[in-house]
Amino acid sequence: MNRPLVIAHRGHSARYPENTLEAYRAAIAAGADLVETDARLTADGVVIAAHDPDLARLAGSAAAIATTTHAELAAIARSSGIRLATLAEALAAICPHRQALIDVKTQDLTIIDAVIAVIGGAGLRDRVWIGVRDVLQVAHARLQMPGVRVLAFLPDTANPNHFAAAGASAFRIWEGALDGKVATGLLGRVPVWVTAGGSGTGRRVGDVDTEGLAAILGKSPQAVLLNDPDLLVGAQNRVAS
Repeated sequence: MNRPLVIAHRGHSARYPENTLEAYRAAIAAGADLVETDARLTADGVVIAAHDPDLARLAGSAAAIATTTHAELAAIARSSGIRLATLAEALAAICPHRQALIDVKTQDLTIIDAVIAVIGGAGLRDRVWIGVRDVLQVAHARLQMPGVRVLAFLPDTANPNHFAAAGASAFRIWEGALDGKVATGLLGRVPVWVTAGGSGTGRRVGDVDTEGLAAILGKSPQAVLLNDPDLLVGAQNRVAS
């Protein structure tokens, strides 16, 4: 059988603080094929690896990332024992060993320009995927960096054809939506990546149980995003043996 790519969601976030260098390195050591990192833009234009719009969940601070400088955010994170990584640092840790998926968390074009500047400055166009939720971001990324691969994180009401026409190379579907009309129309026809957990599963985003993993694999996606890459790497090894 064709085994899906294992994508470590925010690094090996099942065992280490998400979006940290430790989580990325652990994902690589676990055998993940790609490592995902989130991306948000600070007030002074630095792209940092952060999922939420603030550090409330991770560091107890409601300071908005978009209106706070990188230095201020890094100090807040340090006070809670977390080292806040920039996108440049994340890619430097990941890309010598694995490809990276950059999950762009906002839907503006400014962050696309900033992300592409980081990728271009490091010479990593062929080592990354850019994940976006807005069709204009797909087109803008492809215009600014021809040849860069873009993953469409399809919104619930999105038309996949619009993202494909803009240049998306693959499509992300939620585990809970795998039996839906959009997923049914894409599976087996184009590259589909599945995020485990989340809406409709009763589990945190990226978490998966044995039954859920079996159901995902039964759909034969190209890739699976999950918090614990050991689960899928282990499943693949069992199938291969």
